[in-house]
Amino acid sequence: MAGFSERFKVRKPTPILSNEDKRAIHEAGLEVMETVGVRIHSSMARNSLRKAGALVDEKSGIVRFPADLTKSLISKVPSRIVLSGRDREFDLPLDGTHCYYTTDGCGIMVWDQKSRTRRLSVLQDIKDTAVIADYLEYCSIYEPMVVASDVPEKVHVVTAMKEAFDLSRKHVESESTSNPEEARLQVRMASEIVGGIEELRKRHIMSAMVCTMSPLTLDGPATDAAMVWSEAHVPVHITGMAMMGVSGPATIAGDLVVNHAETLALAAAMQAHSPGSPAIYASVLSNMNPRTGAIQLASPEALLLCVGAHEMARYLKMPSAAGGVGSNAKTPGVQSTMENSMLAMRSTMAAQEINNGIGLLDCSTVLSYEQMIIDDEIVGRALACGREIPVTKETINLDLIRQVGILGVGPKKGSYLGERSTMLEVRKFHQSNLFTGAPFEQWEARGKKDELTIAKEKADWILKNHEPSRLDRDISDRLGRLVKEAEE
Repeated sequence: MAGFSERFKVRKPTPILSNEDKRAIHEAGLEVMETVGVRIHSSMARNSLRKAGALVDEKSGIVRFPADLTKSLISKVPSRIVLSGRDREFDLPLDGTHCYYTTDGCGIMVWDQKSRTRRLSVLQDIKDTAVIADYLEYCSIYEPMVVASDVPEKVHVVTAMKEAFDLSRKHVESESTSNPEEARLQVRMASEIVGGIEELRKRHIMSAMVCTMSPLTLDGPATDAAMVWSEAHVPVHITGMAMMGVSGPATIAGDLVVNHAETLALAAAMQAHSPGSPAIYASVLSNMNPRTGAIQLASPEALLLCVGAHEMARYLKMPSAAGGVGSNAKTPGVQSTMENSMLAMRSTMAAQEINNGIGLLDCSTVLSYEQMIIDDEIVGRALACGREIPVTKETINLDLIRQVGILGVGPKKGSYLGERSTMLEVRKFHQSNLFTGAPFEQWEARGKKDELTIAKEKADWILKNHEPSRLDRDISDRLGRLVKEAEE
């Protein structure tokens, strides 16, 4: 799969915010950080920020950031990094020209299409989804997708990461880390794979998600974990989740300001603690359902919020991640396909760098194997629509148009079908890996299978036939010993 990252190249984005809009949101975020402040429950982060020049109230935990200090610290964030795969062919440069898609994490249930019921997620689901994600053409990054109910709580994160490292050749993202001890164990795991901590600082085979707490709060243990990641230069997806009308203002611009302040606060803390550590401006923003107050991750407002947050990241020249696909639907089907198609299409038009959500439903709580297959198809189509359109003498094909001429006239009768250039170019056309283009009679003769049945069969086929390249046995054993160490 040489040139893996090339399939995710997209053309220059179509922005939704003007430069004046972005400047206003940025300045408002800086003012919030300086005058209102951010409550930071991590003494490690507060100490680093105090030494850097922030104003820290130890009694309340509120930190106020002089604007010049914030600008100085944020300027230390690397503008370009590479998220490395275990195999180098899966390296993903974050340079503003690609649109990558990840699986989603933290599901607690699994949808069973045959019985149309839910069951608790287990460790085998992590193993299975790692194999499927390794196979899927448009899944760029794997993060363990569920919480394994059959694994002790204190080791479910490191156990899941051990399986992810073992089964996926692609970049691995950790989502559920909630304390610095878990972070340190994962750093040790990744170091075992690349050959030491210094090599890990240069080759980012893993990244980690750390969520802020809206409004304007950073959790203690999770922020401590971010400090551990920063020491090892593990890229941190700083993931704000401000919800319009609940934990953020009920306007898109206001919610973006709250998210901006929270994101910059954690990024600044990381730079104060470990200058030059990679940070990703990641946002999974949403609005509340006005009737129930429930979260709406796939609403039109959520789509606009995530694009806006991505544009704020690019305004600061920070790597970007945002909600990409992730339906509110309870089951795979029409709603999930419609919502995820809209989200993926807009993500590619905006050139969002990292987009999460493949395979989970119902606000990222329910894994669907069928949805993984369908989402891969959706992403492939969206990327085909987002690619660059070369307009050159060769692609305009004026000489060929003259030669072929008018329908039914001349030696070529107006047909391009027999042209050599046609045979070469049609190989580049997007072809569905899921849906059939066969006539009705052939589809009927093959059993009249609906899309969910086909998706289920493909997932089953992958699990039966795809054998990913696994970790070296000795390294895998060492990772297993680290899990045992955590258990004890």
